[in-house]
Amino acid sequence: MQVKYPRSAQRTLREPVAYCGPAAGGQRRVTMLIAPAVPDTGIRFVRRDAPGGPQALRARIEYLGTDGSSATLECPGGIAVRAVGPILTALAACGIDNAEVALEGPEAALPDGGTPALVEAIGRGAVQDQARPLRVIRIERALDVEDGPRRAMLRPSNVPHAAISFGGENEHSAHRWLALGLGEEVLRRELMTTQPAGDVRPTGTEALRRALLDCVGYLAVAGAPIVGHFLAQNPDHNLMRRLVHAFLGQRGSWSLVEVPAARA
Repeated sequence: MQVKYPRSAQRTLREPVAYCGPAAGGQRRVTMLIAPAVPDTGIRFVRRDAPGGPQALRARIEYLGTDGSSATLECPGGIAVRAVGPILTALAACGIDNAEVALEGPEAALPDGGTPALVEAIGRGAVQDQARPLRVIRIERALDVEDGPRRAMLRPSNVPHAAISFGGENEHSAHRWLALGLGEEVLRRELMTTQPAGDVRPTGTEALRRALLDCVGYLAVAGAPIVGHFLAQNPDHNLMRRLVHAFLGQRGSWSLVEVPAARA
């Protein structure tokens, strides 16, 4: 099955993009500089405040940590970057395959509404194609994880697509669902239309959209765009970590393939 993807070349930023603002919860400030990177780098986080000098940590499955409330990257040397999901989601939505994210601390968490602001900033800086073919993860066979009423799975498809649902834990709970494509243009639109929650708990479609975007941040740790059908029922952070880690143990369920160049 040949994959279908809107581009065939890797991409990076045309110029660095700076972000400085309050972190999630308003407890700290997060300062970052997202810079271009050479082909095949992937997304690399650099802790400039690390003891002994800057230390780098790539967004890779084996570095996905065990923090219960967010996507965290941890390396064997002890360096960690917390709450990387929103940044990875923003970069995926902008089609950025290679970038270096420099941080002044361990926290990468963005405030509510910060991810759309970052997408807008990246859009202003623009992106550029690189002289290397884009490789995507093609789902070959079903990849499933379960945890009680929670379930997440990936299924073969020649285009990226997703469906997410909440409810159904018991006969009295309402069932809500959302389905959409996972292409970059769709992700940008969903991010830019997500409303800041403020002091109000999001409900309905907004809650589903937020949950799906959280899932996208975890899937981005796989290191390449995923071409397949993602389905999730009542997902949480633990379930998504299990799904991403399943890539390591079920290599026959997926393959890394080059996107064929468009014919002239």
